[in-house]
Amino acid sequence: MSLKRTSPTSRNNQSSSLSKALFLLAAMALAVASCGRLPVYSHYEHISSDGWRRDDTVSFTTTVSDSANYHLTLGLRATNAYPYTQLKVNVDIASPLTPRASHSTPFIINITNPEGEMQGRGSTLRQYTVPLGDIVLSRNDTLTLSIHHAMSRFSLPGIADIGLTVEQ
Repeated sequence: MSLKRTSPTSRNNQSSSLSKALFLLAAMALAVASCGRLPVYSHYEHISSDGWRRDDTVSFTTTVSDSANYHLTLGLRATNAYPYTQLKVNVDIASPLTPRASHSTPFIINITNPEGEMQGRGSTLRQYTVPLGDIVLSRNDTLTLSIHHAMSRFSLPGIADIGLTVEQ
């Protein structure tokens, strides 16, 4: 019977490799656990520099590949040229369960705080996110979301982009 001897250097290399593998595995598990939701769709539509007109409806359409509960988030990018403290939008969501949205759901986005300072992330272009809620979709279902502003002014300056993120 022959025994294979390993040198101390070889054992240290094996131990080091095992430590690195365990660290990588732990880091990946932490990354997956911290994410919580996986984005399955994220898209922004650019708004004309002439302003977002009340009759300009921004629409997003996506098809999901899995049956699941999906979380919808509205994204908005605005500049300092936006003249109001809030933005009121109407959102229509259509899916196989609700093929025609029977009514628009209003959402109010706070652009500034009570002191008049702009909220959101960023400096010259501010990013705002608004949770729209959850929706249950089946495999290969198509989701369509349409949004238009409901402000008294017909054309709104300072709105740069409108977006939708769908997470599973």
